[in-house]
Amino acid sequence: MADTTTTGKAIQGSPRPALAVTGNPPDDAAGVAAVPDRAEAHLQPAAPAIERLSKDVQVLPQAAEKAAADMAKAPQTVIRTLPGELAPVEAYVEAKLPITKAMPLVDIVYGGGILVAVVIVQAIGLRLLNTHVDKRSQTIQKQPAVWRVELLFGGAVFMLLGLHLVSVVLWSAAVVYGGVIPDWVQAARFAARSYTTIGSDHDVPDEWHMLGPIIAISGMFTFAWTSSVLVNIVSECNELRRLAWDALHKRRKVNKRPSATAPPAG
Repeated sequence: MADTTTTGKAIQGSPRPALAVTGNPPDDAAGVAAVPDRAEAHLQPAAPAIERLSKDVQVLPQAAEKAAADMAKAPQTVIRTLPGELAPVEAYVEAKLPITKAMPLVDIVYGGGILVAVVIVQAIGLRLLNTHVDKRSQTIQKQPAVWRVELLFGGAVFMLLGLHLVSVVLWSAAVVYGGVIPDWVQAARFAARSYTTIGSDHDVPDEWHMLGPIIAISGMFTFAWTSSVLVNIVSECNELRRLAWDALHKRRKVNKRPSATAPPAG
């Protein structure tokens, strides 16, 4: 019994052996230690990228100026190179479409422009004529007279003739200044005969052979237009003429009535 107690005390009194720490540290500690290394490894490629970006920012204004200069030169380059590039296309179109030779572009553009000018002049003249006829009609209605109606009708016809003569003069000037016919007399004869669709026997250069038909087309336009206006003027003048004859008959009836005689003095 005594031995057992003694042995227990001896065990309690003896120092405990220290635990020996051997082996690797825990995984969490190793991960924490490796974080700075990985961050540094990722930042190393970013430095050259930032340097390249700064260089690009410096070069960007110069590139923008160069692009603007290139864009400004683009129209000039197109103008210089476009005819040469379109030459094969133009030759192909002329070969495949002979109509381009039958109807030259010069005739269509030049003649079409003069045709539009002639029609505009006709429009202005007809507007003035209609205004004149309307004003004179109101005056005649207040004081109807046959001679006034006939004078109005004759003046309107004369104004229509003047409009067509102005159109012939415009075409004559276009023919002379266009270099088609240098002589004014021959140009006026050519323009008048073409304008009235009679046709001219004057020879013109081959590149102007469609000018005569275009003049004839303008004549058909203006003659049809003035014809419609003339129909309206004739209708209005007929109405005014009827009013004038009615007023004349009333005046004649008044003049034929026997005058009242005074009774003899008693």
